[in-house]
Amino acid sequence: MAALFCDEDKLKSSTAINYNVDTAFLLPFLKIAQDKNMQVILGTDLYKKLQSDIDGGTLSGNYKNLVDDYIQDSIIHYALVEALPFISFQIKNGSVTQKNSENGTAASKSDLNWLIQKERDTAEFYGQRIVDHLCEYSSNFPEYSTNSGSDMNPISNAYNTGLRI
Repeated sequence: MAALFCDEDKLKSSTAINYNVDTAFLLPFLKIAQDKNMQVILGTDLYKKLQSDIDGGTLSGNYKNLVDDYIQDSIIHYALVEALPFISFQIKNGSVTQKNSENGTAASKSDLNWLIQKERDTAEFYGQRIVDHLCEYSSNFPEYSTNSGSDMNPISNAYNTGLRI
């Protein structure tokens, strides 16, 4: 698996996810959130630079500050956006089942959609902080402006208005 910018402990300690939720369940959603949202915010070159530094154990300075103080806050909420629709389901051979709780009532679809939107709003807020930081300190992150060809160019607005152009 590619280097993750955030770990499960940060995800659990910074959100409403209960500590008894299996870590193996959460990891794919961290990866999805990172791939779908951070590469778009950072651009391909900076995204790959951060992954390489994390893989190599060389993340430091401005790059470490970017990951620790900006990127992780956004990723954890995007990961929850991705995980919430699946949290009460199990995919098994031959069926998809919904788990029940002995001590609670399952949330309605509208309640779940509201919760997902709240998490998306928070993720976008932190995503915009990343964009603002990178624009303000672009000289500290040369990879932010070196994308070319089929690379993803970074976005200038992390808030999704519902239209992707």
